[in-house]
Amino acid sequence: MRLFKQKKAQLENYLAVVVILFVVSLASIFGYLILSKFLTEFNATGLCVGWCLTAGNRFLTALSLFDWGMIIIAIGLIVGVGLTSYRLPTDAAFFIVSVILVPIGGVISYVFNFTFSQIASHPQLAAILHVFPRTILICTNLHWIFLTAFIVGSITLFGKKSQGQFTPPT
Repeated sequence: MRLFKQKKAQLENYLAVVVILFVVSLASIFGYLILSKFLTEFNATGLCVGWCLTAGNRFLTALSLFDWGMIIIAIGLIVGVGLTSYRLPTDAAFFIVSVILVPIGGVISYVFNFTFSQIASHPQLAAILHVFPRTILICTNLHWIFLTAFIVGSITLFGKKSQGQFTPPT
């Protein structure tokens, strides 16, 4: 049975939102961590002059803007789910398949949520997590973002009027 590959239920699209947010958040947090450790060690060698430290701090400031980027990415992905769902021709009977699959997706997104919480609670990351409060808020609530993507996708997928897309063209 191909429940996860069912185009009309779109579980993989809803889970893609969660996975993309998880990966981008970890990449931005670890990128900031690596660059800040590099600057600290490079400054300790004595080779780093004033302009070098200024440039490094500007790079760290630019990486801290990824915190705001996570909000834009989350909103963009949810709107993208809505737009791609609107273009699919489907019957409202497949809403039952979606409702059956949503608890499975919720558990999977909660696993990503728990994994992010465990990674973020590492002592090495404690010093830089104050830079990413929005990212932490988003990634500790991935199950709610999954539910939001499901609601937006279901409304746009199953809430439209039939405009002849279910009958074959003559």
